[in-house]
Amino acid sequence: MKRAVILFLFALTAIVLFGRQPEQETVMAGEVENKTEVEREGLLAEGEIAQVELSEVKGFEPVVYVEAVELELFRNLFSSAEKEPGLVNMSDPDFYLTLVMKDGEKHYLNMWLGGEGEMASLMDSKATHTVYAVTPDIKKKLSDIILANEKMEH
Repeated sequence: MKRAVILFLFALTAIVLFGRQPEQETVMAGEVENKTEVEREGLLAEGEIAQVELSEVKGFEPVVYVEAVELELFRNLFSSAEKEPGLVNMSDPDFYLTLVMKDGEKHYLNMWLGGEGEMASLMDSKATHTVYAVTPDIKKKLSDIILANEKMEH
């Protein structure tokens, strides 16, 4: 009988303790916000791009794009990039981009150009859990401008 009373008191104590825990907020997948990232719908926040630096090795001898035609191509690249669903597991990027905005703010992106028939992708270096797909026509134009610049260097 004593054993039954002790078990009953133990169970009652457990119920009271678990019932008095503070409420926890339930967060659904996709609702978590990283406050350190720029809040935005697309790949980049609004703003005018002053220059784009592109390099194959991070921080080493970038090609700098400042011409209006080149900057327009990059603007189109970022505005047309569409967020891809699912988990991201990417290899090392083909290119590293540094975007210098007119106000001096900098954004760092990773880019995978991909081969023939492959999708090109972009990723904000601060948001490595999200990848953005690039439209085939923008990929083609971007490939052309990068290849043209490589030919001028050699």
